[in-house]
Amino acid sequence: MSDAKPSTDGRSGRGQHGRRRKLPDWLNHFNVRDLKVCFRCWTAIWVASILIFIGPVLHTIGIATFFAALVLYIVPPAGILFVYLLAALSLLFGMCLAWAWGLLTMKAALAARPDSQTQTMMQALQQQAVAIANRTGTNPTSEARILINDGFMLDARVTAIHYVLICLFVYFMSRVRVANPKFALAQIFGIIIADIFLLFGPTMPSFTASLPEVLIKPGAIGIGLGAACCLILFPQSTSCVVLQHMEGLVRLGKAPLTYTQTRFADESLDLQEMTAIKAKIIGAFKALQPSLAFLPLDLFRGYWGSDDIRSLQEPLRQAILSTVSLMDHHISVIRVEQKLQGLQFGPPESTDKVHEGPPGRRAVGQRQIHDSRDLIQALNTPEQAASRAHTREALRESTAELLQQCSETCEIIAESLHWANSGRWFRGATSQHHLEELTTNTYTMLQALKTSRVSSATQMTETLIQGHRDLFDDNGQLKSAEELGPHALRGIVLGMVMEERILGTAHALEGLLARISSLLQERTKVRIWIPSGLRYALRWLVSGRQAAPAEDLTIGTTNPDDGEEKAQEAHRRLKISRGYGRPVRSWFVRGLLGFYRWASNAGGMYALRMVVVTIATAIPAAIPHSAGFYYREKGIWGLITAQTTLLVYMSDFTVSLLSRAVGTVVGGVLGMLAWYVGSGHGPGNPYGLAAVTAVMSAILVWWRLFSAPIFTMAAIMGGATFALVIGFSYDDTHLAQYGLPGHGYEAFWKRLVTVLLGFVAAFIVQIFPRPPSATRHICKTLSNTIRTLSDHYSLLLSYWGRSDARSPTGVVAEQITIDVAETLLSIQGSIRLLRFEMTLGPFHRDALSNLHILCQTMNQALGRLLILSASLPRHFQERLAQSVGMLDDHSIGDIMAVLGIIEHSLESGLPLPERLPTPLVKRCFDIWHAQHRTAELNTTLVRDENYRKYCVALSSYLKLLSAIDDLVMVLKGTLGESHPIEPWNDQLPV
Repeated sequence: MSDAKPSTDGRSGRGQHGRRRKLPDWLNHFNVRDLKVCFRCWTAIWVASILIFIGPVLHTIGIATFFAALVLYIVPPAGILFVYLLAALSLLFGMCLAWAWGLLTMKAALAARPDSQTQTMMQALQQQAVAIANRTGTNPTSEARILINDGFMLDARVTAIHYVLICLFVYFMSRVRVANPKFALAQIFGIIIADIFLLFGPTMPSFTASLPEVLIKPGAIGIGLGAACCLILFPQSTSCVVLQHMEGLVRLGKAPLTYTQTRFADESLDLQEMTAIKAKIIGAFKALQPSLAFLPLDLFRGYWGSDDIRSLQEPLRQAILSTVSLMDHHISVIRVEQKLQGLQFGPPESTDKVHEGPPGRRAVGQRQIHDSRDLIQALNTPEQAASRAHTREALRESTAELLQQCSETCEIIAESLHWANSGRWFRGATSQHHLEELTTNTYTMLQALKTSRVSSATQMTETLIQGHRDLFDDNGQLKSAEELGPHALRGIVLGMVMEERILGTAHALEGLLARISSLLQERTKVRIWIPSGLRYALRWLVSGRQAAPAEDLTIGTTNPDDGEEKAQEAHRRLKISRGYGRPVRSWFVRGLLGFYRWASNAGGMYALRMVVVTIATAIPAAIPHSAGFYYREKGIWGLITAQTTLLVYMSDFTVSLLSRAVGTVVGGVLGMLAWYVGSGHGPGNPYGLAAVTAVMSAILVWWRLFSAPIFTMAAIMGGATFALVIGFSYDDTHLAQYGLPGHGYEAFWKRLVTVLLGFVAAFIVQIFPRPPSATRHICKTLSNTIRTLSDHYSLLLSYWGRSDARSPTGVVAEQITIDVAETLLSIQGSIRLLRFEMTLGPFHRDALSNLHILCQTMNQALGRLLILSASLPRHFQERLAQSVGMLDDHSIGDIMAVLGIIEHSLESGLPLPERLPTPLVKRCFDIWHAQHRTAELNTTLVRDENYRKYCVALSSYLKLLSAIDDLVMVLKGTLGESHPIEPWNDQLPV
């Protein structure tokens, strides 16, 4: 599916007079690029539909000519050719694999019946066909075919082998799909072809290799039409798509800068809107990754080659990570402020009232809240509010110019990407003048950004010092704790953290702009770029000294071997942290337990359900009394509906069921309407049907391409049902076939009934004996994530403050963080769909959403600390460890214990103990007050760049502890508390 050019340019969408009105997302695609994509897909589907109305083509391809259009509704040619071919090859692979397996199945099944019995049944078939033909005056061959379809040749042995082997194939393909979702198309179409062998193979009197051609021919034709349209109609090279995605990503990256300016102006920010923009940025970045893999195979004409475009990947990634990090800081601060505002305390003497009444009626988490009362009240004092206001004002004054230049940098980068991606074939003097202007502007902006970043770093620091001059004496030393009060340094520390984030964003944008400026200066002429993969292969063939057809495109001086060695060391430490010294079971027990877990996990249960629903919905075709009815009413579509509706988890299944029902009704109504408009009461006018199909296809294609992801299945079912109704209706009036389901309204309601029966079968199999709950899956994933984060925490402690050359570098630390982030991102959609799942457990969507956010916060904090463990000077690392007790055995034990209890509660659903070593943030401040009565800070340190990193490390560590505390509170609010400890009371009975 093609993404349109992002409509947002980084603004928050709010004006001075309220929120701007915008079109719905599914209508916000009236731009040249999206209209081209829509026209390409519409052309392919319309041509595939026209094949139904051409008599010679219909008679050659067969009754399922409409299957070509159906395939294109599922896999529209909306992207680049290579991506479409990859999807098409996956589809064809599944069909061909099922065809080969079906032929082996048919051979084995027919071998189970003796030839003598086969010949006897064939003779009986001929005699009965001749008798019926003599009585009715019809063709004996047609009568024999009808008898075969009615199950005359059914044999229990042949049927059993067909069912066993085809169900084995269904199980295998289902397991493959769960293991790798990229094989979803191969599984769907492979099972469809296997269903043909399952339903019609046992009725065949002899080996029939061409049995599945009725669907494979039109399916291959549909894929060919899609590939031809990708190649002929507005073709898009991979480089074109990548540059479009990069441009949209850079324009989205302006949003965090705008939010920062708004925040400094003391204006309110919409947390939900910021979260949505962040998700859009991450989604756009992930959508860019698949196209990058096809760049070496790209053949195109333009200024920049595939290697040039790939060289933008790393600086773009750094720029996006820095802007998202900047936005994360704002989101975190706003959430903390909302949390502090939501916690209200009564007078101190009321703290004992939480113990009144029976234990079952007390509010959960009150002890942890009241243990944090002093800290929370200290952060809510007017002095703290004034300090935050001073910090915002200082940053607003010192960063206004830098933030504005960062926004302009994003704009000029986007403009340069757009220029490099437009006018590839027709360029004149105006374009050359534009190139010179862009080159000059980028160079000028690069120099201005460098100068502004350096000057702003000094200005921000001095402004922060002036804004908090009441903290320091005349000599620049920090005043005593008695004069300042508790938590007086929070404002200036947060200011330095924000300063580091802003300077990091400016530095990352500077690197991206430098690469863009270099490309504009180096690539001044249009040329044809041949696929770099072929170029490397040719170079490798002609050069005997070149070891491999590869080229180093990395930026920087990092030694790959050194990075690989450090990565191996990091993963070795992670492996150790997962535990050792456990008793080892025998190989037989391990194998048995492994097989049980493999067979009973989510993928195994899904595959088993697929086998059950396949047998349940296909068994009428194997019974002689119902085989004819099953064939005439096209029961195969009920079987296919039941199989494709089943999904791994209940929430996804619910959405799938509702979407398919809506799509079936809408597509069927459109198909019925198109039939009567194009045919009236006649047998079907090919010209009228071709014309009305063009209009209806345009509606369905727009729905398929531009609807929200949750409606994608409804759009696919709408297009598929439309093609079925039109195809079967035209077949009914133009082909002499046995068992056609009528035309117009009759074809629609028969299709609807068949689909509904498939839904019923799928629903029964999905919920019995136990619905596969997505809630359990999410809880298990979050539990495993907490365990992984515990591993990362132990890895951090292993290398913090140590001068170990094998410590994880920033690249390794980023990869560790990205692995967890991808795991959390994979369940984000499932959490949103939990509103469609009914669960009897204690966890609900809101709680799991909060837990998901807190796990992301922990991962970001640990990732930042892992990066700083390799870049922060050792004496600052040691200072942080001593100040907050980071390496203290009691602190480590408390954190590990709490994480272990959280992990166990997420998996078991059991309540947490009332008394835990929380709040961890308060314990951290207690350690600081116990060891350091006065903070070691002066104006010289504030001006030190490494001290800003130290503040970032301190902020990240406190954010980690705060997230763990919040996890405990969310779990207690969801699961409750156990093991309450009552206060001692003289009135207790003896």
